[in-house]
Formats: sequence, C-alpha cells, structure tokens
Amino acid sequence: MLGLATKEAIKVALAFTSAIVLALLFGWEKPYWAAITVVTLAANESYSHSIQAAQNRIMGTIVGASIAIAMIAFFAQERMLFIGTFILLAGISTVMSYDRKHGYFVRITFIVCTLICFMGSFDDITSVNMIFLRLQETLLGVVMFSLVYRFVWPINSEVNFYAQHNSITEQLTELVAELTDCLNGKKEVSIDQLLAHQANLVKMTESIKSQSLILDLPSAGSYQLSHQRKQWKLLTIASYETIERLTQWLEQAKSIVGNADANPEVIKVSLLQAVSNEDSLIQLNEKLMQSASMVTRIQVAKDYLLSTSTRIDKNSKTFTDINVTLTWQELVKQWDIALPLSLRIKDGLIVMAALATSFALWIYTPLPNGYMFPMLSAVMAVNLSALPKFIVNEALVGICIFGALVTLEYVFIMPSFTEVWHLAMFYFVNIVVIWRLCAAPQLALQKVIGANLLVVLTMSALHLTPSFDITVSLNMLVQVFMAIAVVRFFVGVFKEG
Repeated sequence: MLGLATKEAIKVALAFTSAIVLALLFGWEKPYWAAITVVTLAANESYSHSIQAAQNRIMGTIVGASIAIAMIAFFAQERMLFIGTFILLAGISTVMSYDRKHGYFVRITFIVCTLICFMGSFDDITSVNMIFLRLQETLLGVVMFSLVYRFVWPINSEVNFYAQHNSITEQLTELVAELTDCLNGKKEVSIDQLLAHQANLVKMTESIKSQSLILDLPSAGSYQLSHQRKQWKLLTIASYETIERLTQWLEQAKSIVGNADANPEVIKVSLLQAVSNEDSLIQLNEKLMQSASMVTRIQVAKDYLLSTSTRIDKNSKTFTDINVTLTWQELVKQWDIALPLSLRIKDGLIVMAALATSFALWIYTPLPNGYMFPMLSAVMAVNLSALPKFIVNEALVGICIFGALVTLEYVFIMPSFTEVWHLAMFYFVNIVVIWRLCAAPQLALQKVIGANLLVVLTMSALHLTPSFDITVSLNMLVQVFMAIAVVRFFVGVFKEG
C-alpha cells in the first residue's frame, strides 16, 4: 500500500505533467505557467483551500492584467514615472497582502501585473496576447489540478473536518472526567500534570483553528457540510469557549496546588484537600460542571448532525440549548491576529527599497536577460518580505541545492529527449521525488522552490521549438540569487526577529 505522502506526490506529478503536455499540444508558448499553477494549488493544506486559491488566482490574473494595461497605456513613454508608480504599487500590495481572506488575491494581482508589464515589452498587442495566454494557462492548471484531485485518490475535506471534531470532543470528555476525579479526591494531581493539560488544550485550540476555517471555504463536494454549515459553526464556537473555560479552571487549580505544595518533596496533592475554603471548592465545581454539561451537549448535537444529511431544524432543542457568547465573525476576527499596521507599512517600505535598488542595478549595470532581473526582484520581494529571516535563508539553501541538481539534469539528460513522453516522464519523476522528499511540514517551502526551479531553469526545453542553452539557465540562476540577495539585505537590516 502506498502511503499518503506518496499518493500526494503522484497526484501533484500527474496534474503537473498533464498541464505541461496539454499546453504543448495546444501550441501555447509558456506551458510552465500552467505547471506553476498546479504547484501553487497543491501547496495548500486542503482541497477546499486549493479551490479558494484557484478562485483568487483567476480573479487576480484578470485584475492584475487590467492594472498592467492601464500602466502601459499611461506610462509607456515615461520610464521614471513608470518605475515610481510600480514601486508604489508594490508597497501598497505588500501592506494589503496580510489580509487573511484576500491577501493571496492581492499578491497574485501584483505578480500578474509585473509579468504583463515586463514580458509585454510595453507593446499593446504583445501585452494583450500575454494576458490571454496567462489566463489560458492558469485555467488549464486549475482544471488539471481539480480533475486529478477529484478522481485520483480523492481526499474529502468533509471527512477530515468531522474526524477532527470527533477527536476534539473525545479529548474534552476525557479531560473533564479526569479533572472531576481530581476535584472529588479520587485522584491526586501535580503541577506538571496541570501544565500538560494546558499544553494539550493549546494544541486543541490550534487544531480547531486550522480545521474550522474550512467552514468559510468552498464546500468542494461536501454536500452534508454545506447544508449544516451554521450548526457546525455553533459547535466550533462552543468547543472553543469550553477550551477557554477549562484553561481558566486549570490556572485556578494550578495556583491552589502550588500554594499547597509547600514541601518540595511532595509531588502530588489532593485537589479536594488543597482547596483553602468552601467558596473556592464550589466555584471550581460549578465551572467544571458547566464545562461537562457543554461537552455533553456538543457530543449530542454532533451525533445528531452526523446521523442525518437533510436540512436541520434551526429551532431544535439540540442546538438552542447550546449557549455561546461569541459570534462566528467575532471568533474568526479573534483568531485572525493581523500584523499591526505599523509593521505592515514597514514591510511595504522594505519592498519598495529593495525594488528601487534592483531597478538601479538594472539601469546602471550591464545585467543580461533584459527585463528578467527587475521582474524577478519584484516577485521575490512581495513573496519573501512577509517571511521571517530564517525562512529567507532556507529559501537560499533550497535554491542552491535544487538549482544545481536541475541544471545538471538540463545539461546531461534533457538534450537526449526526442519525444513529448520523454519530457513528461522527466517532469513526472522529478516532481514525485521533490514532493516525496519534502513531505514534512517544515520542508513545505523547499518543495515549492524545487518545483518552480524545475520549470524555470528548463523553460527553453518547453518552447514549441525547444532549445538547450546552458547560459540561459545559468543567467537565470544568477539573477534569482541576486534578486533574493537584495531582498535578504533589506529584510536583514530593517526587519526584526
């Protein structure tokens, strides 16, 4: 049996390769755009997240192309005015890209605007052709990704969501039962145990955040979940508030146990005996009973939802008995701790400074490949400025490793290809290897870098009339390094942490 990571790698490789082959069969000039779309969608944490990213990518392509046409129409003959406007647009896009819901749309809008402005060579006809080609390639990538992920080892986001909720409810039930025994004197408790329970509650909170945000995403075939969305939001809020209530209970119990444990040799104490007065005992008992009652109601409501696929009676006592203090919008806003405006503006200024430096290098030094360097700098700056310093360093390491490996393959393997299926097999095997080796969550950035470099450094082989020139790949690799180096310099100097 194949593991989950291996299946995922095969699905990505299949969609990636299919997008390239179909683009070549259609006679499109830049098949790697469709392949990069597949990589971007596959990097999301669930199929529902990928569908939302696909929608944002298509809309961002349209809006970004419109902005590019406007800039070309107004500033084609004014070099400095175009550069100044473009740098200002980059700064504004960076500030807006921190929005949880629309941030990806803003980044894609700026990236597409950058590609059309530079690759269109300020020519109206070329730019319009580039826009239609970009939109075609994006749609092809989205379609191939959707088809593969729907029919090849499909993973239903609904199933994962239900499993996560079941796990949270079971853990809360067990925790409430254990704390009840501790309060009744049936079990002794230590500070370490209480700290462990608090750490477990933190993990539950993070799990709820990551899985429950799927309720704001497209249903993607989750028909039952789409009909019961409002009820599951209610249960999510109730679970979150129960976790918060138990966290406060553990804090109070921890202070009681800490005061009672005067003798350092005593590891565990009876919480019942440690309570100094009757009022504290009553207060602890009431809070715990309240949490236990809520967990029971959540369990009953959850079982009811899972047992039916029809529409739910909103006035059912099963749900009216669950009282919460937060609304869904308030909870999502509470989870979405946005970066302070001052720090977002600071990152925007970092991007603007990096782009101004890149344009100066491009104008006053004899860099090869024409427009490629400022275009790469703009894309890198917007994407990397929001990342911590160590992530940027990891990106440099990934570029070194994958850049060297792909260049060697480009020189020694690809010139022998004579058929399209040779090319397809080459990309399929490479994507499977990259995605499988970088399956660990901490290597998520590396697999995206590896897949992108795979097509960027071999793009000349994807032309309708393929060519194999090592200088093109080497120049591209050098300019990628230079672009990241400029961004890394300003991030290292001005960004904290």
